[in-house]
Amino acid sequence: MNDFLLADSFLQPGLILISCGLLCLIVPQTLRRMLVLVCPLVTLAAVVTSDADRLSVMFGIIFSVISFIAALYNLSVKDRFEVAAETVYAGASVSAVFASGWISMIVYWELMAVSSWLTLVCARTKRASKAGFRYLMVHMMGGNLLLAGIVIRLMQGSVELQCLSEGPHDAAFWLILAGVAVNAAIPPLHAWIADAYPEATMGGTVYMGSFTTKVGVYFLIRLFAGTELLLYFGVFMALFGACMALMENDLRRLFAYHIVSQVGYMVAAVALGGALGIDGAAAHAFNNILYKGTLLMCAGTLISVTGKRKISQMGGLGKKMPLTAGCFLIASLAIAGFPLLNGFVSKSLIMNAAAGSGIHWAELLLMVASVGTLMSITLKINYFVFWGKTDSPDLSLTAAGTEVSEQSVPFSRKIAMILGAAGCVICGVMPNLVYGLSPYGSDGHPFTVDHVTQYMELFAAASIAFLMYLPHMKPHEQITLDADWFYRKPLKYAVRWLSQTVERLRHRTGDQIGKLIRRGNQYLHDPALLLRNWSGKKPAARRECLEDDDVLQKPAGWLVAINFIIFLAVVLFVFYNR
Repeated sequence: MNDFLLADSFLQPGLILISCGLLCLIVPQTLRRMLVLVCPLVTLAAVVTSDADRLSVMFGIIFSVISFIAALYNLSVKDRFEVAAETVYAGASVSAVFASGWISMIVYWELMAVSSWLTLVCARTKRASKAGFRYLMVHMMGGNLLLAGIVIRLMQGSVELQCLSEGPHDAAFWLILAGVAVNAAIPPLHAWIADAYPEATMGGTVYMGSFTTKVGVYFLIRLFAGTELLLYFGVFMALFGACMALMENDLRRLFAYHIVSQVGYMVAAVALGGALGIDGAAAHAFNNILYKGTLLMCAGTLISVTGKRKISQMGGLGKKMPLTAGCFLIASLAIAGFPLLNGFVSKSLIMNAAAGSGIHWAELLLMVASVGTLMSITLKINYFVFWGKTDSPDLSLTAAGTEVSEQSVPFSRKIAMILGAAGCVICGVMPNLVYGLSPYGSDGHPFTVDHVTQYMELFAAASIAFLMYLPHMKPHEQITLDADWFYRKPLKYAVRWLSQTVERLRHRTGDQIGKLIRRGNQYLHDPALLLRNWSGKKPAARRECLEDDDVLQKPAGWLVAINFIIFLAVVLFVFYNR
């Protein structure tokens, strides 16, 4: 029990947010707003003053900070169930990274899965309901894999969390890795992000984009640092996510794919191991929560104001929504690794780790993924959403901005976007704020001439390529098939075949049982039939009878015998009484 309430020798900080979420179900709206703002700050104080290891404290700090910012962004929401689910979700994530044993890990892991599912379905739309069902199925599968691995570890006598990368690479190792990989969105188990995140509420997407995958990264660092296999998956994720985002037209689906891409950097850094790799993964997760949260908040504001979610349906919004455009520009430059912003700070650690390990192909491909990020977010969205114009005639007024204004945006949402953008700048200008929190305190020396000129050249080359292929970069309506198509389609037909096979088997089994019952009923009514069948004698052929009276269907011999006995009894009675 102490493992659920305590982490090492202190109270679980996440329990503050979990308790706050439960209180949100019953308290009035005014008090609820106060709670969701105060509790993340209290949680932050509990995290900072705890005696946990640096990795847990680092993730606890950024989870508490984004909980406050997301709660501020969502302050105008009146749905108490949504607010409660989001707050419990945040608390479960904080508690998960402070878990000290396998049992508490799986408990908070499952609580995080259920509360994130509730966060998704609180959108109360048909699309959200369907996406929520698939989301829950995927995470139930991941949770069961993780649970199976944990049970094996417990049977082996291991109770406390410990690094598994050194071996033995037994069933427990692979089951736990597969379970964590689901939350970290490692392909091919990644499609749930693009499937579910765009269907949540505006505030719900900010929460979902900040916690689940980052908790997965935390446990990859904690349990699997230095596992070489993860390097190939990480590099593939970085490239795959960026390429899918280049083709995507839906604003929030695009960001969902970039979560996959950015987590790919973290997974690759985990695989590189060592002080630089671990610090790079942790620092990039820290910074990613800030700039990705800001991007999702800006996207939610755009969708709320315009009523549109497609990039091709927007245009010319920069002048009418300058605050949103400014915050988005800062966060979009940060995710691409522009100098003096936080993405540049953490990517420097990862690139140094790749260069130091001598794995130059990984370093090169991660740089290519950075180009894809720059083109698909920094250039594509800023140009076509904020500074370009839509070609849709029915959206010309919206594109011109005559009905679009930030006046309808709640003040709390504006402050939340400003805080997120400010965090990107502060952590970029003062990188030691992030480096000092990392597990080993590595210094990436980001502002060397080599680093700065390398990224500036990268930005210049990508910008020229974007302008050259501008007509091809223009988003348009299309269906983009993800990798899950290759197993969802066969799975659909496999389930249909299995269902039909089971149905046929059920019918045949029912028919045979029915025949057995009817035959048994015949034997019970006429036991002699069993003897005749056993002796091989065939029963007498049934005669056709015109009458419907059942009495007439009886054997005539029995009727004659009964009548004779009755007649004989009457005759004897008469003669006896004479």
